[in-house]
Amino acid sequence: MTVWDLSYICTMKRICTMKRVLIVFTGLFLVSPSLRAQISYGGKPLPEIFLRSSVKTLSFEEMPPFDLVEELRIDSLEKGNLRGGYRFAYKFMTGFRPDNSGVWTVLPNGTKVWRLGIRSTGAFSLGILFTEYELPQGAQLFLYNTTRTHILGAFDHRNNSDLGILPVSLVEGEELVIEYQESADVLFSGKLTVGEVNHSYRDFRMEPGSDVPGVMGCMPPFICDRQGLMSEETGRSVVLLIINGTTACTGVMVNNTAADGRPYLLTASHCLNNNFRITSFGKIDTIAGTIVTYFNYDSPLCSPVERGTEEMSMASSHCVALNPAYDMVLLELLEIPPVHYRPYYAGWNVSRSPSSPFFSIHHPNRSVKRINWTDRPIVLDAFPTGGDLPISFEDSHWFIDQWRQGSTHAGSSGAPLLNIQEQVIGLLTGGFSTCSTPMRDYYYALAAAWQAEGAPELRLAYWLDPLNTFTSFCEGLDPYKGVSAFRMSNVRNIVPFPVGDTDIDPAYEFGNKSGNVTQFAEAYYTSLPLAVLGAYLVTPPIFTDEQLPDVDVCLYTGVNAPEQLLHVEPFRPTKLLSRRQESFIRFEMPVHVSAGNFYVGYRINSSPQGTYFSVCNLASGRTTANTAWFFDGMIWQEATSYPFQPGCTSLYVDPVVQYALSSVDISPFDQSLPHVFVENKRQTIHVLLPEGITAARLSVISSTGFILSEHNVTFSQMSFPISVPHGVYILRLSFNKDLYAWKVAL
Repeated sequence: MTVWDLSYICTMKRICTMKRVLIVFTGLFLVSPSLRAQISYGGKPLPEIFLRSSVKTLSFEEMPPFDLVEELRIDSLEKGNLRGGYRFAYKFMTGFRPDNSGVWTVLPNGTKVWRLGIRSTGAFSLGILFTEYELPQGAQLFLYNTTRTHILGAFDHRNNSDLGILPVSLVEGEELVIEYQESADVLFSGKLTVGEVNHSYRDFRMEPGSDVPGVMGCMPPFICDRQGLMSEETGRSVVLLIINGTTACTGVMVNNTAADGRPYLLTASHCLNNNFRITSFGKIDTIAGTIVTYFNYDSPLCSPVERGTEEMSMASSHCVALNPAYDMVLLELLEIPPVHYRPYYAGWNVSRSPSSPFFSIHHPNRSVKRINWTDRPIVLDAFPTGGDLPISFEDSHWFIDQWRQGSTHAGSSGAPLLNIQEQVIGLLTGGFSTCSTPMRDYYYALAAAWQAEGAPELRLAYWLDPLNTFTSFCEGLDPYKGVSAFRMSNVRNIVPFPVGDTDIDPAYEFGNKSGNVTQFAEAYYTSLPLAVLGAYLVTPPIFTDEQLPDVDVCLYTGVNAPEQLLHVEPFRPTKLLSRRQESFIRFEMPVHVSAGNFYVGYRINSSPQGTYFSVCNLASGRTTANTAWFFDGMIWQEATSYPFQPGCTSLYVDPVVQYALSSVDISPFDQSLPHVFVENKRQTIHVLLPEGITAARLSVISSTGFILSEHNVTFSQMSFPISVPHGVYILRLSFNKDLYAWKVAL
């Protein structure tokens, strides 16, 4: 969700009933349980000086060459009428362990360190699957490229799972180093086996996600959906899947009738079974264990399309239901995703008469999230005769004859098809649509696979309707409802989003440009206590060859300026910074902030010669309410006094927070009601619509009854600047047949 600064909260009165409702927030800060996910837990590899002074030379295991031309030829072949996954890597089977490869070193404090280098010439990046992974408490594992511009980890005992494996994200470059640190007092020796090395022969992180020019032009990023076609919550349910280290597909998290938070994930079975060549349920379950699931992989801007955050991923899943006859597979993640991932489980509908318009959200060619839609009727049909499905049943697939906007592509497989109620009705099996001819796509119908004959593993109903309600639909679920995390932003609803002169001048305006200005902050306000879980930073291209800038993310409080430093978190991006992109920096622990002003920013401690770090900022004239601050070496000042380009602006630094009151005698934030928050200092109105409502009308009315301004609320959460004299006003919000009003002081 896009979230607001809260400065004023008032008692709400629903006009039609005159009933007063008190808005309250829960006092519980929800912290996820011990997660068996691909989540890193802080720490850092040994310093370069240790590596250089080590008496043992780091050895590199060289992967053999392979026929890249042949791999590209295979990828270019039409795979029947299946949409197919997006294959980007070649797999090497290996068996590297601490007892047969790499080098060991013992530090003076008794810590043992194992290091192994792996090289595969020509790789854009390298992926690793630890086919044996069990670490004791007191051990840490890191992966990084040799320039240390891309570091993953630490992984530790909290990443252990009943599967005994750990798939990890790709590391940029053709060389990587595995570094395992084990303290002297561990209860047992760690078990590690590098069983697979995946050589990425396509640039896995290229946007718009394709090496075929023009193939993505008709597919707008999900953030471009400013007409309210889909709610932001439903968008969060769609995830990117990296399967078996070589192939990208799409999936969707789904709710069940027990609403018990079980992390079910639907996708297409052909993404896991190599286009139906693998028939063993056990082998499919093994492949499910290799999946890395990426949440919130969205472009932060509508235009230009940019790389999304890759810091929110989960490792491994179990296969709970599989029916290749319908191309259906239901997976279950090993744990509920952490609260700062802001997961959402989509609702579903097994009716055979869905209501239009229809939408599909997907990750074509492993790109950031895209959206398609059509208002044409759809029908149940058989998958095309002669198709790749082992059996083609009648009425097994929803047939999309033509998209009004968008198409699908390799990597879109498993994408949900949603009805007007934003409920999943099917998932993409295949088709023929392209940007030039957006026609003829097939989504396997939940209605067809719902009560399929046979064992429970063949039927969706057994898993998604565990209460045997025999209902035809289920609403969506936020598994942290009442204690959800929110993304605050001063710029996220402004489209398009410029970055001023940063494309022309590499010495970015809000970076280490010159002089003594190396600390910057973005101002926020809350009328309630909250906890800051981390922050998003959207950065322009930062070019560096050997070393990343030394940057900290900082959290401050203060009455009129950043005064008290509450927390410092090192900025360790999990990817190279050479492209515009969004990164998420998770705080090691939630940091509590009292009601009032707080500031989230960054300080540049040091930077290689010629490397300029910054975050994106609004260009001059895009806002009249300044929220950006800088430290001139002596005091904090607003950007209106900035020596280089003074004026009102905002920095793209977005905290992720949980709201709470200190009192324990409170109830959860009621998400079934609308909420309006007014921020007097920056004269902004923030609107949160109830669950399921994506369109409303907001009116600002004077005390004498005149309508001063009206605004269309086309997103579940939106902010509106206002410009009125100080006084008392009525805010009126209407949707469907409901009418709400608030009396506020502006």
